[in-house]
Amino acid sequence: MKLVKITIILFGLIAWHSAQAQDLFLDSLEVGDNPLGFETLKDQKKMEHTFIVNYMPGWITSKVLTPYKDYSWQDGQGYEVGYRCLFDSGYGFAFNYCHNQTNYPFGYKLGLDYVGASFVYGGHISQKWIVTTEIGLGYADYTDAGRKMKDGFGTKYALGMENLLGKVVGIGFGLSYHTSTFSKDKDYDYYDSDKYRNGFNRLSFNLGLRIYL
Repeated sequence: MKLVKITIILFGLIAWHSAQAQDLFLDSLEVGDNPLGFETLKDQKKMEHTFIVNYMPGWITSKVLTPYKDYSWQDGQGYEVGYRCLFDSGYGFAFNYCHNQTNYPFGYKLGLDYVGASFVYGGHISQKWIVTTEIGLGYADYTDAGRKMKDGFGTKYALGMENLLGKVVGIGFGLSYHTSTFSKDKDYDYYDSDKYRNGFNRLSFNLGLRIYL
């Protein structure tokens, strides 16, 4: 609950800053040629390059089976680094790496890694705000106390907003949902049931820095 409260407070500060800050950009906007009519700043480049760093507190929403007990909605910490290219049409692509760490009793320390490419759609809804949606597919693995256990494939779904503090720097926040799937381990009885998928789902808050080029 502390993580949720801290995240809400940070979102409130961002919104307050947006309301108080003076306009740093060109006064005029033009609507780009894209289905949702996202606005683009005049004289901006045809491609907007963005570097992303996110702090990602969240929860593993899927049931985690251990020899001792089954767990659901266990909270943990994470981070993300990535690059995004967004065209003035509103379409774009991204590459990102995410790592999450969730600790369980009995010394079980679950690390989740994801690296992949994403399809992105979004753009400026005003001079100071950008909205993006993202769907990705990539490689995933998990570790136990730092030891690599299994790897497979993962997916990413994300929705975010960004507040431009200047022409180069901004702050972003939103939600992301990662899934990972691995082959079943027949050596353990608690994986034998067909109703359980050997993998993890994780819901995260995203809050971090944006650098625009």
